[in-house]
Amino acid sequence: MLESPKVMSLVDSLVRIILTIVYFYTFKHFFVIENDLLLAFVSVLCAFITFKGGIFLFHKFIANKQ
Repeated sequence: MLESPKVMSLVDSLVRIILTIVYFYTFKHFFVIENDLLLAFVSVLCAFITFKGGIFLFHKFIANKQ
């Protein structure tokens, strides 16, 4: 079930959306930025980097175990 490309694509999208929302509200709480569009762009960028970095580290960790 979890090996299906459609399911994995859905999980990837959900994780990216959750990361983006978390970054957005974290940045909004700690920084005084009035331009929400700029804040959204930075949040999406940080979520993308975090997600790709997490996937890279996960694959590297799995490759070392085999």
